[in-house]
Amino acid sequence: MKNILRFTAAITASAMLVGAAAAQTVSISTLPPGSINNVQAQAIAKVVQDKAGIQMRVVTFNSPAASMGAVQVGQAAFTFMSNDEVGVAVRGKDEHKGKPLDKLRLAATVFPFRVGVLVRKDSGINTIAELKGKRFPTGWQGFPQGIALSNAILATAGLSLDDTHGVPTANLLRAADDFKAGRLDATVFAVGAPKMAEIDAAVGIKFISLDNSEEAKKAMALIRPEYTIAPQAPLPHLNGVIGETNLMQYAMTMAVSSAVDEETVYETVKAIHENKAALVAAHPSFNAMNPGNLAVQQQHVAYHPGAIRYYKEIGIWKGE
Repeated sequence: MKNILRFTAAITASAMLVGAAAAQTVSISTLPPGSINNVQAQAIAKVVQDKAGIQMRVVTFNSPAASMGAVQVGQAAFTFMSNDEVGVAVRGKDEHKGKPLDKLRLAATVFPFRVGVLVRKDSGINTIAELKGKRFPTGWQGFPQGIALSNAILATAGLSLDDTHGVPTANLLRAADDFKAGRLDATVFAVGAPKMAEIDAAVGIKFISLDNSEEAKKAMALIRPEYTIAPQAPLPHLNGVIGETNLMQYAMTMAVSSAVDEETVYETVKAIHENKAALVAAHPSFNAMNPGNLAVQQQHVAYHPGAIRYYKEIGIWKGE
């Protein structure tokens, strides 16, 4: 009888452990609602929850620095962030100068991401060079990446923020609202973001096509090496993309704290790799994801051991 009781107790304890593992909760940080990053992080969280049994909660912050900082200090396990922002954070550049976020590791390079400068369709502005002297957001107190994005795009025409009529702004959403209200002639935003559908319906927008010469690409890369230029065909969900348009491109990545256990990261990237269809169903931007490219190497940013183990198992790891 005692043996039966011990066996029952052991089975019960094992079941409790399995249940605890299945009920594990982690957080993924990203930007606020209205940003495309938020929609994409929500999609990832749902797939990880449904396919890996890990409860992934989305938490939002007003800037990339704050979102990544949450991972650094243990307020979030993961963050959904651009490779240029992760790069400057790990390298201790720009707003992270002297204070590198040394706990950030990569979990996955999810897909290429495109950003551009939008103007009103009836503005008569058709090139980046024509933004000289125009009202353009500056300051970017709550979103320092806006400075790099703006200067990189303007650099393709030999300009910088100093060549525009600067109008102080706090972040992307505030700048978009100012543009909608007529206080700006142009602003930067992610193509395909929910906010772009709202503004297009209100005032009618178009993204300016960038010069894609080698000279323009070099000028952009001088701002941040992760930036490049790529063509984008018009699609129903890409408001403002009128005809084939050259846009700024970098990559969206999922970063993770080095303190997160290996198994959690392994199961998370496995769920992403195996479930592209579910991600696309949540948002069409995931059509750009190539599961074979999740382990693409990024400058000076290491991958988490849990991710490396999975990528080696499926044969896509190209690192050391």
